[in-house]
Amino acid sequence: QTSLSNHYYIYYLDFPTLACFSLNDRLFFDRTLLLYRIIMKFFCFFFSLFVELANGFILDFFFTNSFLSVLPHSIVSMIKAQLK
Repeated sequence: QTSLSNHYYIYYLDFPTLACFSLNDRLFFDRTLLLYRIIMKFFCFFFSLFVELANGFILDFFFTNSFLSVLPHSIVSMIKAQLK
């Protein structure tokens, strides 16, 4: 556990008189910070998944084109006919 001075340190950057706020106001700041952290974790997590998905598609197309470029033309045309 962190002490209260460490816990509310970030608030002192914008609110130097935070210690004068009521308990309800401090709870509001606490909940706001908690909600902000949850939302940021959500966005960062799904953005990283999106990046991994994009990398997967790039690798998939890269290897597909690589294999098709070295296969004989008859096999390539047969594969393309099956995909239609």
